[in-house]
Amino acid sequence: GAEGKMPPAMMLLEMEPATTLHFCKTPTNTSPNRTLKLINKSSGHVAFKVKTTQPKSYLVRPSSGTIRPHGSEEVTIILQPPGEGQNHRFLVQAVAVQSSVPVSREQWADFKKEAVEEQRLSVVLEESETEPTTGGKSNESYGFGTGAAAEAGRSNSAGEAPADLQVKYDELVQYTLMLEKQKKKLEADIDELKCAKGLSSGESGGYTKLHIVLVALIAFLLSYAVKFMG
Repeated sequence: GAEGKMPPAMMLLEMEPATTLHFCKTPTNTSPNRTLKLINKSSGHVAFKVKTTQPKSYLVRPSSGTIRPHGSEEVTIILQPPGEGQNHRFLVQAVAVQSSVPVSREQWADFKKEAVEEQRLSVVLEESETEPTTGGKSNESYGFGTGAAAEAGRSNSAGEAPADLQVKYDELVQYTLMLEKQKKKLEADIDELKCAKGLSSGESGGYTKLHIVLVALIAFLLSYAVKFMG
């Protein structure tokens, strides 16, 4: 009788991915997650439910709900440690409903079998000893790629484009102008102090020496930048 009848194929919802959920565990991520996108292809509301053969191995949020006409819902599926075993499967059920009101468990039980569409998803569990970015070399798996980043940094600074140097040159010019302003302000402050406290010229000489050093340094930096620009 009813046992031999296959539930109707999924027409109400489009699913991404459509057939397989891939989970890849790594030493640093023992609880990977996947997003299952459900898209309502109909012009009415659709209630959905996501079931699994291994309910203890997965956290599914939300595991049921109602999708508005032509709307979509993203279901997050998180593999729970230890997350082992074979032949894990998911089942997505969908049924046309009148409104966006949540469908209770009792109502799901009351739906006629031929009204509830189903689509199964298989699960592929992969375990990687290394992080996916390292290309499978286990001795480099915990380096977070810093070596490569440093290498890239070195090669960049050696062969910088003229545009980069132009930017640096402009920055230096701005910096020089700023220092010049500060120098003038300091000189004004020193003059005020001199007036206020009658400082001897010997004591203010320290400031002047500092400025000579700064100006020499700026001149050196500018000539350095100009050499590169040329």
